[in-house]
Amino acid sequence: MTPHKSDAGPAGATSTPAGTGAPGLQGHDAATASMPPKPSARPAFPDFLPEIGGGRLHSILFLQGLATPFFRNLAKRLKGHGHSVHRVNFCPGDWIFGPLPGGFRDQSTNYRGTMEDLPAFYRRIFTDRKVDTLLLFGDCRPIHTEAIKVAKDMGVRVLVFEEGYTRPGWVTMEEDGTNSFSRLPHKAGAIRVLAQAKGITGPAGDVTIKTDMFRRAWMDVANHAVNIFFGRLFFPHYRGHRSVPLSTEAKGWARRLFLKGDKAENTATLRRYEAGVQDYFLVPLQLNTDYQIRVHSDFPDVPSFLKQVLASFAAHADKGVRLFIKNHPLDNGTIPYRQIITEEATRLGIGDRVDFARGGDLNRFLKDCRGVVLINSTVGYAALKAGKPMKVLGRALYDMKGLTDQKPLDAFWAAPEPPEHSLAQAFLGVIQTYTQIRGDFFSLEGADIAANGAMDVIEGIRPRLPEPEEKSTSPQHESPAQDV
Repeated sequence: MTPHKSDAGPAGATSTPAGTGAPGLQGHDAATASMPPKPSARPAFPDFLPEIGGGRLHSILFLQGLATPFFRNLAKRLKGHGHSVHRVNFCPGDWIFGPLPGGFRDQSTNYRGTMEDLPAFYRRIFTDRKVDTLLLFGDCRPIHTEAIKVAKDMGVRVLVFEEGYTRPGWVTMEEDGTNSFSRLPHKAGAIRVLAQAKGITGPAGDVTIKTDMFRRAWMDVANHAVNIFFGRLFFPHYRGHRSVPLSTEAKGWARRLFLKGDKAENTATLRRYEAGVQDYFLVPLQLNTDYQIRVHSDFPDVPSFLKQVLASFAAHADKGVRLFIKNHPLDNGTIPYRQIITEEATRLGIGDRVDFARGGDLNRFLKDCRGVVLINSTVGYAALKAGKPMKVLGRALYDMKGLTDQKPLDAFWAAPEPPEHSLAQAFLGVIQTYTQIRGDFFSLEGADIAANGAMDVIEGIRPRLPEPEEKSTSPQHESPAQDV
């Protein structure tokens, strides 16, 4: 979303008579929107909400989620327990997956204003709805970074969802933020204390909840389609959080799906590595547009990371060792990674020692490799579980002494240091206990399980991490410059 001024009257007030509503509030919300905001303090619990199970019911505001009915399912359960729920829609895709039970118009607000009017809008809706809990997916989306700032200023609890750190079978749900914005302490001693407090000795066993990639794909397509055809008409100021135009992504997917010119080479590479006869380091790639790259690392893009890794490998790795670069399963093909890797490896004189492929058995690759080099991928959690040495080049929750190799990358190749087993087990158990809930966003069964787990967190049955005593001095939840 980029800032724009409305051409007619106050921004976002195109369907609200002048003087009767706040920017961005549409139709049925105009009357309550005119109320002035209260001082920046924690909103009082709504007088009409009774206590339940020894605690109070909540007034909950949903912002944007994934293209999945998960938020709708969760809202239905919350209403069934007596909580008050409301939703803000920012685009037509939110209409498809976000209508809440009890009536669309009574339970949602359409924000059609600009980015610069968004903080004032949030203050008004937090006050008018007496919001005490904010739910959203993705804490780096520009529309969400503004909400988090206002919520923290007003004392509103923020619960952030993300895809699971230890997926499949898990969903991330944290207080305040995820990834390097998480409350999780970054010292081994603190991890051990958290583990001992709950009697945690390791992660839970493998979870059989599976995702549904086909269902995920068609829901994503439906979301993009309605935004393309109806977005500018109903939400003229909305700009999505992606850094690449949808048309570019679509072309990339078309090339990947229909022009499989490297299929034979890809299959041959996977067979060699799955046979377990290679001596190699594994480099799992991440999505170039992911906020893990754009916010939680210092790399401008994934190709820059690749060039650094290839140069270091060429100069410092044993000559008999190979480098296996594995593409992300959801990469859309807009970046010609095979070409980039081949050209750079050839230039460095290591073309015969570097391989690239997509797909394959990740767990098998982890089992056989010497070590893993990555930015901050969730593959890191699987690497810890497998007991593999790991060098992290971005900012990751698991990048701490005792879990990852703290030497420079150039020294990692010769003597990769594995994680301490007991610390790795404690860390994975703490992650699952305090930051994860069982479930999946895309399969029917997984979404139901996740909604039940989220209910437990909201109602205080399942613990989350306490607020750290010493907050980080680094800026948090700032929108990437290219998106605002």
